[in-house]
Amino acid sequence: MNRSRPFSITFHHDLAAIVGLSLLLVATVYVLPFPTLRILLGGPFVLFFPGYTMVAALFPGRDDLEGLERLGLTLGLSIAVLPLMGLFLNYTPIGITLLSTLFCATAFIVGCTIIAYYRRGKLPLEERYALRLELDVAGWRSGGLLDRSLTVALAVSIFAALGTFLFVLAKPDVGERFTEFYVLGPYAQAEDYPTRVLAGQPITLIVGVINREHEDVQYRIVREVGGQAEQQVTGIQLAHDEKWEHWLSFALDSPGEGQRIQFLLYREDQEEPYRSLHLWIDVVAIATVQPGETPIAPAAPTPAPSPTAEASPTAEPAVTATPSPSATPMPTEAPIATAPARVIHVVQPGETLSSIGRLYGVSNQAIMDANGLEDPNLLESGQELVIPPAE
Repeated sequence: MNRSRPFSITFHHDLAAIVGLSLLLVATVYVLPFPTLRILLGGPFVLFFPGYTMVAALFPGRDDLEGLERLGLTLGLSIAVLPLMGLFLNYTPIGITLLSTLFCATAFIVGCTIIAYYRRGKLPLEERYALRLELDVAGWRSGGLLDRSLTVALAVSIFAALGTFLFVLAKPDVGERFTEFYVLGPYAQAEDYPTRVLAGQPITLIVGVINREHEDVQYRIVREVGGQAEQQVTGIQLAHDEKWEHWLSFALDSPGEGQRIQFLLYREDQEEPYRSLHLWIDVVAIATVQPGETPIAPAAPTPAPSPTAEASPTAEPAVTATPSPSATPMPTEAPIATAPARVIHVVQPGETLSSIGRLYGVSNQAIMDANGLEDPNLLESGQELVIPPAE
């Protein structure tokens, strides 16, 4: 009885091909702009190459393992090796990154390949393992029912895993879609927000947006006070995972307690706000403080005190949006000579002596002399400073 010869293809350069494909993947990640090729090579690089080269190093002989045993061990070792690489990288200064993972996996594949070539070289040529694709219909029919069932089950599992992998690549799960919208204080932290300012005093905050929408989105930001739009930032075009931050400066001119400052984030394709944030700020009225007087303006004109009187230590903060070189004295009933008025400034978070001096047109040294300061860098938020008249 004639028996048909099995169809087979033997490939002796399997390890060289795996190393070449691994290096090609590295090139597609950092040099060649071929994302499709990167995806096609990424699957075998993760699920097949590490285990195949390790099995080749452990079992270099052709008869060391059966074909199905070698394939199953290859897939199992590939799945087991990569988490161990991640655990190792997690305890190194480099950490788990794309570069470190790709380098570590490639080094592992190359190292196992070198060992496999060395061990194969010590065997006779006919005993070395080589990748062989064989189709033997007669042998399949002569095998037992259990062997054929296990072979079919393994083949179905491999094709199911491959199909699932290709499906995930074709239709990836994009996860939750959202946008991060935040306001930071002047020190770029979620703290030190202004709660009490003087009318006209500049306020500086950081407004940020991070796009997590898995698509390009254009945003605009509107700042409202009392429901009225007073400031707008437009043309914020962000790609997925892109971040935008901007310093936003403004002043509140109308005194009043508990003023609601609202920041609204809009998507350009929507009329309703997409995200909103707000701050509550007390705005103190503009006032001038005469030496020896309280910061509250008197109901009736009061004669000015003598020039030698000292300012009250509990004087209310006073500042204007655009301060003049010298404050105007309080009116009196008679043309009596008055001492020049002083302005009290409350230091806000982020302000420096230089910025305060530029605001009032006064030198740093003049402010230091008027307040007995020795170190211009030791200003504290909420500290009251007497602003002398500009020379």
